[in-house]
Order: sequence, then structure tokens, then C-alpha cells
Amino acid sequence: MLTCPACGGATTPHDPACAACGRAVPDPAPPAAVAAAPAVGTAPAAAPTAPAARPGTGTGSGTCAACRTRPPEDRCPRCRPGGPAPRDHVEADLAAAAGVSDRGLRHARNEDAMAVRDPADGVPDVLAVVCDGVSTSPRPDEASAAAAAAGAAALADGLASGADPRRATADALARARAAVAALADGTGPPAPACTFVSAVVPPDGADVTLGWIGDSRAYWLAGAPTATPSALLTRDDSWGEAMVSLDVMTPEQARRSPHAHALTAWLGADAGDHDGHVAQVAVRGPGTLLVCSDGLWNYLPDAADLAAAARPAGADPLAIARTLVRYALDAGGGDNVTVVAVPVAAPPGEGAP
Repeated sequence: MLTCPACGGATTPHDPACAACGRAVPDPAPPAAVAAAPAVGTAPAAAPTAPAARPGTGTGSGTCAACRTRPPEDRCPRCRPGGPAPRDHVEADLAAAAGVSDRGLRHARNEDAMAVRDPADGVPDVLAVVCDGVSTSPRPDEASAAAAAAGAAALADGLASGADPRRATADALARARAAVAALADGTGPPAPACTFVSAVVPPDGADVTLGWIGDSRAYWLAGAPTATPSALLTRDDSWGEAMVSLDVMTPEQARRSPHAHALTAWLGADAGDHDGHVAQVAVRGPGTLLVCSDGLWNYLPDAADLAAAARPAGADPLAIARTLVRYALDAGGGDNVTVVAVPVAAPPGEGAP
């Protein structure tokens, strides 16, 4: 906890302003030796809607000139003296997929990470990984970066060697788990931790292979009435999901519980021996395979609503990812948000709408 310099009220490093008086809270000092390298297949990029301006300064209307939010005391919660950190906003724009990861409006740093590869990188299929650091654990940003890099490398190695996508996905989960566990400092729990979701999408998009642990998700978003209907393709490892599966609560009751998002499985040295989940799903295009962190789906948990929000972006994956990240920011930006979109074409002989 931090103390507000103006009124003495308690706040946290993730709060851009004191809840009691509205005064700006200084950013905590950054942790030492934090790995800040961009995710595989990504490069740091300015937010697509940001005009050229010095971060952290006002426009005269009370709105930050760099990111267009309304900061208290003319201090922007997204921007810092000297400019944004490298991971505050990251984009990956590949030929067959695209992703966007953003710090959001409330967190002091981006604890999400992503990795995206396509056949131009020498792999036979498109692969995507999204990881979300557990904020209550130490160095969650390092955990997510390590898991995304290790998982993507394992998937690429397995697929390039001809391994079955299921086997490659199981290996990716195992390698990501080992990478995060290696970050533990031996002092006992809690250890660095994160969630993980991956997707392997073949060129025809027919059989998508998914791997996950935690509550980062994969969705199918239908692009036409003839496509496979929009659907959530993963199942959260969370207290709320467990209560629903045991028929203890209805989905609505579980969603209202303060424990709804408590994780029951994750990657980390103190995570136990949960191997994660591997599944293969048949989809029919046109549509989009989406992997994302809960910074998006907390605002749009229903697949049909996600598809509707993405529809104005058309079939361009970068436009889809940017549109959905912008939706989360406009809805409040309460968490880091990461979205990777992989378009799947209609079967041969069928036209897109």
C-alpha cells in the first residue's frame, strides 16, 4: 500500500489517483532487472489513436494530449515523465494474424504478454500465445513474458519438426511452466505466476488446437451466418467456474461473487502439478479465432457480443485487435488488455459476406 501525499489516505500502486481526494499518486519505482523485451513477433508501438504530443501534459481541456484520457491534476494515468514504458502498448502485425497488448488505464505496468508467429516465420501454422501475470504475485510481468516466449518457442519447434499440434501444445504448456517456475527466488510462496492460453490455427482453419491454464480465453467469432456460431472455446480455471460446474451456483450468482475470478490453476513454482488443458475444436469460416486476457472479456464475456463489437473492423486482424482493445479502454480500462486475432477464411467455393 501507498499513502496519498495530500490527504494521507491509503491507496495501491495500481491506482493513478487517491480514491479519497482525487490527487495524483506518484508511480512506484520500477522493479530491478525486469525483462522488458517485447513479445515474440512484436514491436513497441504508440497507441493507434494517439497524436504526437509529450506524454503526461494536458491539452487545455483537461485531457491528456498523448492518450486522450482525463487525468486528475493534469497528470495522465497512462503516461509517465519521459514517455510510456516499452510494454505499455505493443502491437504485432503479421500477414496471417495480429495482436495488441495495452497497459490499460489503472495499472502501473503491463503485466500481459503475447507471442504471435505465422508461416512467414517458418512454422506450418499460425500460432498465438497470450499470458496474463497474476498481480498478487511478485514480478508478474516477468512471469507472463517468460511464459509467452517459452510457450511460443516450444510450439514453433514442435510444429516445425512435424509434431502433432496436440503434442506440441502440451509441450508448450510444460516449457512455459518450467520457465515461470525458474523465476522463483527460493524464499517460498508467493512465486511469480501467470495464466496461459495458446492457439494453433492451420491454413484452412479447420481444426484449431488450444492450450490453456488459468482464465485467459480463446473465442471463435463467426463472420457470417454460414460459419460456426460464435462461442467461448476454453473453460476458466477459477473459483466461479468451479462453483458452476459443481451446481453450487448459477453462472449469474458466480459472476456476482467477489471470489469469481480467484484462480484454481496457474503457471508458477507454487502452482502444484496441474498440467493445463489441451483441446482441438473444428471451426468453419469465415470468422476469427481470438485469444485474449481478462482485461477484454471482463467487459465482453459473451462470444456473440465480442463478435458484434469486432464486426466494424471487418476481417483485418490488426483492426480487430485494435478495435477490441479500444473497447476495453473506453469501458474503463481497469486491467491490462491483450487481444490476438487470427482470421479464418470461408471454405473454398464459399464467399465471405
